[in-house]
Amino acid sequence: MQKTVTSMVAGRHRRRTTQLLTVLVLAAASPPVALAKKMTLQQLIDAAHTANPGLAANAAAVNAMEAQLSEAWRYWLPSGDLLSLVAPSPNLKCLGADGITHDTVNCVQTNNGEASLAHISWTNVFTRTEVKLVQPVFDFGKISAGVSAAEAGVAVSRERQAGARADLELNLRKAYYGIKLAREMLDTLDEGSGYIDDGIKRIEKDLSSGKGSATVTDRLRLRTVRAELDARILEARRLGDLARDSLRTLLGPEAPADLDVDDDPFEPIAVPEHPVTYYEDLARVSRPEARMLDHAVKAKWALVDLERRREYPDLVLIGTGSYAHAGGVDDPKNAFYSHYFNSFSAGVAAAVRLQLDLGPKLARAARMRAEANEIEFRRSEALGGIMLDVRKTYGELREATARTEAVHKGERAGKAWISAVAQNFTVGLAEARDLSDALVAFFQMRARYLQSVFDQNVAAAALTRATGASSL
Repeated sequence: MQKTVTSMVAGRHRRRTTQLLTVLVLAAASPPVALAKKMTLQQLIDAAHTANPGLAANAAAVNAMEAQLSEAWRYWLPSGDLLSLVAPSPNLKCLGADGITHDTVNCVQTNNGEASLAHISWTNVFTRTEVKLVQPVFDFGKISAGVSAAEAGVAVSRERQAGARADLELNLRKAYYGIKLAREMLDTLDEGSGYIDDGIKRIEKDLSSGKGSATVTDRLRLRTVRAELDARILEARRLGDLARDSLRTLLGPEAPADLDVDDDPFEPIAVPEHPVTYYEDLARVSRPEARMLDHAVKAKWALVDLERRREYPDLVLIGTGSYAHAGGVDDPKNAFYSHYFNSFSAGVAAAVRLQLDLGPKLARAARMRAEANEIEFRRSEALGGIMLDVRKTYGELREATARTEAVHKGERAGKAWISAVAQNFTVGLAEARDLSDALVAFFQMRARYLQSVFDQNVAAAALTRATGASSL
């Protein structure tokens, strides 16, 4: 009997070898076909960092906050107003005491009582330019407080960007492992289909020849199992296609249509054993959301300091300059006269500047202080949620790791079971019920093992995300 089993197994191997040689011959005679682009997990992460639209949007937000910081620093630069105008010149002439003689030295009266549209000289031009600059000298720390708030705002934006990058990497890992899970499931189901097809052929042969102990019930039983396998194959393909579409979406609109992952073995990730407190401490210092909360608190208290300092005045230097010329207007030689139409002047002065709206300023300072206290409490609340997330993912990882080890033993036993039953069924020493039972049990254990490997790898990625570490 052992020789019979050996010869039948050898015959199966010969048939598969012949089929493989046929495929190779046909492939050699056919034109080459472009293979799908297979990428490793690190290649996928690197590609997503440069192509994902969400990360690009976060980078733009960081640039905006950095520009706001630059704006805060530049408040130390002088600011002011510039006004320059051009118009037709009035016609105003200086006259002496007699009201007739043109005299710019002893200008007592003018030919017109005042400048008006009725006395415009359209052949002459009036131009006037005025400039006023204010240079801060001492502002009681207003600009420094604004810079501190802007720096904390930039840090918040960068940590938000780091959090979005970590979320993207977690989703990439889920899609990557999802494709591998679907691929392994399909390979397992294809292997089981071979056992079922051989069993159906064996029963059909026995029923047609009237030999053996096979019954119509046995044929129906195996056909039912075959239908179940077909349904599972369709489900696995759907899940694989969904994971692949998710991967292309994460990589951005330029992702290749034939994207696929590498052929590395689908194995569980080994994570060093540490107590949960280790990961909690790691999250407090490494997780982007935790650092973002710290910077948000700093930004809010800097704004509180800014509102308090706005109650104090500013010491400034004020520089002014003006130039005016009107072709139709005389310039009287008298310092007490107005020289609006013809003048050139410049000056500098020290000044104290303060807006007298202390009531609203005090109210705004009180409001900002209350908001700062609120965000302190929100930070404590959020840290509690972060610690809960760490403990949750830590528990999921430990459970998935233990489940993988336990199920792997059953998966190996199921593999040995189905191999033994298949050989016995081939030589008529086992019934169809034995084959279907062994096959169903093996599929269940194999599927549970693959699912537990997926759960373990995703849990490891989730714990990495929860702690903010680059690796565990």
